[in-house]
Amino acid sequence: MYVKNLKQDFYEFLAAKRILLIANYDIDSICTCKILQPLLKQEYCVYTLEVVKNTDDLKRVYHENCDDVKYFVLINCGGTVDILECLEPEEDVLFFILDAHRPTDVYNIYSDNQVRLLCSQESDVNVPKFHDIFTEDDESENEEHESEKEDSDEVEDRAVKRQRLEERIIRRREKRIWEQNREEILRKYAQYTYYAYPSAITMFNLAWKLSKDDMDFLWYAIVALAEQEVLGKIEDSNYVLETGTLQSHANRLRNRTADNNLATSTKIEFEKDLRLALYRHWTVESSLKYSTYTACKLKLWSIKGEMKLHELLVDMGLPLVQSKQNFSSMDLDLRQEFLSKLEKFSEKYGLTDIIYSTFTLSYGYRNKFTASDYVYALIAILDASSSDKNPQECFHLALDCLSRTKKEVLHSALERAKNIITTLFKTVQNALDMKRVISAGPFLYYIIQEGSTGWQLLSQPNILFMLAQFLLKAYVSTSSNRKAQSLPLLVSAPSDADKGTCILLGVPPLCEDSTKNLFGEAFQQIASNINCDTFANYFDTSYVDLHIKDRTRFLDALTAIVL
Repeated sequence: MYVKNLKQDFYEFLAAKRILLIANYDIDSICTCKILQPLLKQEYCVYTLEVVKNTDDLKRVYHENCDDVKYFVLINCGGTVDILECLEPEEDVLFFILDAHRPTDVYNIYSDNQVRLLCSQESDVNVPKFHDIFTEDDESENEEHESEKEDSDEVEDRAVKRQRLEERIIRRREKRIWEQNREEILRKYAQYTYYAYPSAITMFNLAWKLSKDDMDFLWYAIVALAEQEVLGKIEDSNYVLETGTLQSHANRLRNRTADNNLATSTKIEFEKDLRLALYRHWTVESSLKYSTYTACKLKLWSIKGEMKLHELLVDMGLPLVQSKQNFSSMDLDLRQEFLSKLEKFSEKYGLTDIIYSTFTLSYGYRNKFTASDYVYALIAILDASSSDKNPQECFHLALDCLSRTKKEVLHSALERAKNIITTLFKTVQNALDMKRVISAGPFLYYIIQEGSTGWQLLSQPNILFMLAQFLLKAYVSTSSNRKAQSLPLLVSAPSDADKGTCILLGVPPLCEDSTKNLFGEAFQQIASNINCDTFANYFDTSYVDLHIKDRTRFLDALTAIVL
């Protein structure tokens, strides 16, 4: 059930109790933990933090701790599955679930005893009514009672018996119709997967109501929102609404602190910025070339596109020598005029949406970062570092990355992020040049082969998601097929070479204003239809693991469903 008063029924309820904090391996969970951990310490809560990637990890962590802990706080995990059926807990165990994945499982919504949902009810769209999907099954008892009565009454009139038989048939027919309607209601409710606003914003709002919020808490919420914007998990209209609310908090906190010392003050500004990846920490030429927006608009994977990029730099009055230097090393006047000059020539080069509004964090004399800078850094830590560190270590390193006292962690992650962005561009360039984006009729697909450049990096979920969106935009920008914009894309990469498995991800078409994804439900339906082994235990069901030998059969079956 939904918790209406987070302060009373969650925060104060858990005071001085021992809890297990289970966080999903994603950026929003990192930001949420950075807010929640200090709040729990202030209430003398004894907690342990565990990191999970999928439902198998969730089951393992729960069963390892269920004997010692009775209160579990789940962040971005557990909301989309029937948590009681999944974990089979004792009756005295209580789950507090804060999950941005949608749709929320109806059994979690209508569980009055052991499940507490910390999200708002409004964030779940078209939740079925209780009486439309749940009913007391007393028909068998009624029929048994009527049979006993018929056996005991040997002299009962035949007309009465016939009437009772007809009533029983009518009840059975009504039950069958109700069950059919129930299946249809649940199918429509679970048809699309999508994201609600970040869990970190919910935690920040709790801190605000407790009068415990500060600039750092606000920045964590901003980074979580920026992750949804960078990865295309949020609609533009919702992004504008959320940034407006966060901007008002930034103004309030700035007025409250009133620290004008440049060396110690922390400032969060809402301002115009460029859709260029890491340009303040990179060279202008590299950022322009490898950023998804400019690469797709100017088709920078082609010789003609590179010529157009050089023409743009000439029009801006930016010497090639300066554009190849780090942005911080460029002449001061060129740095100050870079945004305005690029905006001036944006319409000429078809870059009409290159300007957007975002938040920047400034502290000290030389530290200025956009929210997207932190997003790329955190992705680099979570995915690019996973080969030599376990998830728990990467998660804690990402927590350190958000701390202003650990600048070396952030700068190191930004360097790895540049390698990720470059690898994505080269993969897209190769896919287009070799014509490896295949049209299967109702969708497109692209397969990354084992042994290809960067395949291990690209098999990580966040990076694969970035590749899928980059590749779809690039394909649409170059394709002569009028239907290309209405086609979704499937991308597959090897996930475990020893087991012979691959990861498969589906993203919606560009023509859709909504970020809702239909592949989650489709993957589950295909797995049951063709009887192949899939490992659909991701919290985001638009991902699925399956054996490479079953991939072709899986895609063929998907063709029939998407049609």
